[in-house]
Amino acid sequence: MEGGSSNNTAAGAKLTELEVLQKEHDEKSSKIQELKKQIASAEQRLEKKEATGDKMESFNALSQKYNSLREEYNAILAEKSSGSN
Repeated sequence: MEGGSSNNTAAGAKLTELEVLQKEHDEKSSKIQELKKQIASAEQRLEKKEATGDKMESFNALSQKYNSLREEYNAILAEKSSGSN
């Protein structure tokens, strides 16, 4: 009978080891899912930031164009004003 109880103990130890491994696997799977969500969130923030960056680039280009046209206008206006005197 001692051999039978030895088998039960060995089977119990293997079952416990299996449970520990399953728990570790579940924890790691959970962590992987959490990291995937964080990656997706970071990608969305980056896309929004890039879109904002594109808007800023467009705004800056338009501002520069406006400033150059304003300077040109003021120069022409100054010429016209000094030519009339």
